[in-house]
Amino acid sequence: MTDTAAPEARIRAATASDSARLSLIADATFLETFAGMIDGDALVAHCETAHRPAFVARLLQSGAKAWLAEIDGAPVGYALLTEPELDAAVSGDIELKKIYVLSRFHGSGIAGKLFSAALEGAHGRSRLLLGVKDDNHRAIAFYGKQGFKQIATRQFDVGGKLYDDAVLARALDRE
Repeated sequence: MTDTAAPEARIRAATASDSARLSLIADATFLETFAGMIDGDALVAHCETAHRPAFVARLLQSGAKAWLAEIDGAPVGYALLTEPELDAAVSGDIELKKIYVLSRFHGSGIAGKLFSAALEGAHGRSRLLLGVKDDNHRAIAFYGKQGFKQIATRQFDVGGKLYDDAVLARALDRE
């Protein structure tokens, strides 16, 4: 982000009542990140299922935790923690399912603030896991700076098409 006069982002815990806002930022950031890298029909199908407000609300009602980054009330990023769905998971793990920021705000510190909120939300767990598209070098570099190491690979279904992911893990302080 080049505009140093931009307003400060507010990071806040999200609830099921925020599902429409989370759905909106999930669609926007997923499309922005992967358009041209992933089949367009698969992207749309994924957004229509995995990001729809009712799906997001059910996740939050079932114990997932989410945080919104907002500027002047507009969502510009989010993070989502869930029980792990990764084959590499063991007891005590939690999964950082999503952490995205609109590209206009890359380099602004918002991703770091969302990551810090997710770390606090993972308190008491032994390890934080995540999957990241294996050629998403920007994200992989960000996670490497946060102490993540690759522990496995998997295939991730996006709208009925499979893509390769790196599975990363980071030990957590359980105190």
